[in-house]
Amino acid sequence: MNFCTTNGGVIPANVLVIARSIYMQRLNQLQRNYNETQFIDIKVNVEEKYPAVSTKEIEKKVRQIAAQVAASEKAADKKQQKDFLDSIKDSTSSTNDAIAELGNKMVDQGEQTKEMMRQSLEQQKQTTELIREDSKKTQKSITMIFIIVVIIVVVILLVVGLILLIMHFSVKQSQIQQAQYAEAFKLLAKNQSQTNQLMIGGIAGLYSSDGLKLAGSSTWTQDALPEPEDSEEEKESLRELAVKCEELGTRIDQATGRKNNSKNVSELVYKLAVRLGVPQHDAMVYFCASMVYDAGFLSVDQNLLQAETLTEAQRKQLAHHINLAENHLQFVPKKYWDVFIGAASYHHENEDGSGYCGKKGDGIPKIAKIIRVADSYNALSSKRSFRGGMDKDSAVEILEKESYLYDKEVLQALKDII
Repeated sequence: MNFCTTNGGVIPANVLVIARSIYMQRLNQLQRNYNETQFIDIKVNVEEKYPAVSTKEIEKKVRQIAAQVAASEKAADKKQQKDFLDSIKDSTSSTNDAIAELGNKMVDQGEQTKEMMRQSLEQQKQTTELIREDSKKTQKSITMIFIIVVIIVVVILLVVGLILLIMHFSVKQSQIQQAQYAEAFKLLAKNQSQTNQLMIGGIAGLYSSDGLKLAGSSTWTQDALPEPEDSEEEKESLRELAVKCEELGTRIDQATGRKNNSKNVSELVYKLAVRLGVPQHDAMVYFCASMVYDAGFLSVDQNLLQAETLTEAQRKQLAHHINLAENHLQFVPKKYWDVFIGAASYHHENEDGSGYCGKKGDGIPKIAKIIRVADSYNALSSKRSFRGGMDKDSAVEILEKESYLYDKEVLQALKDII
């Protein structure tokens, strides 16, 4: 493609052709219906700002219009001079007549002036009376306005008081919920035995009478995170992390319209991690990360999240959410950062490499492998606005038919605990 260089840079040739055509059309219009501002603007553009747009035809047309304008101005000047001379002649003749008429009018005006003075005095009396009446009305209006303002202020104060009261109860309720959640998390942190039952969020009651058994021989414990020090500081750090993740997960669910998705997926991820033999502390970190794995949706156009149908371009835009989570996860401690980013960036990866990023097998972070299974199962078994939820067996059956997409050990663990 050819390009043309101007003071502003490089203009594609096709753009230059269109620009020249537009300028010729505008110059033809101005030749028929002249507008000084538009003509000056075009002239500055083609002569100074964008000289590459100018052609001989454009320059010729500019000169024609300029000559046409000059001729019109010259004719107007001659006409103006002629009109001025004619007006002088007419004014001289009319002045004499006006002087005669003025003498007659002065006599008449003398009588009229007397009558006007009499009427003026009468009007002054009437005006004074009206001012007095208006003053009384104004005083009444001021009093009414004052009363209305007082009423409005009282109403506003009542509304503000009501809002503050509602906010107080809301904050108090939120604090109670957070305290309950933190207490449940505390119980979980104290439970170092992986065979004991878990009591956190809505996970209670998901175990058999013998407790949740660990998977025997498994590769999942080979490169798991090291067990944290059993200190009060570490426990408090995990509690605070869980509360923040719960709050962010709620925001994500509200944005995506998936009720309790964060809670359901995170609880299932924890169960799967324990079943796979992931150490207790690491399973807790997995639990937190899986509450916020879809944080990237908070940076996506909300209209796309609520749309019933999407174009291919919009689907790609939604898929980009895996790269937008970092800004929402800055509260995560550095030692857990890899786990959270692995969950957010790779939870759509498939074992056969057909996912968003093309990772497969051992190249997929373990947290992402678990979320992939938990998220798919939850999507099938949860109710949606356009369909009802499947029963557990049917959901697992569908996952088994597409087992090439999932880690076999994670899928088996799901079958064991469902």
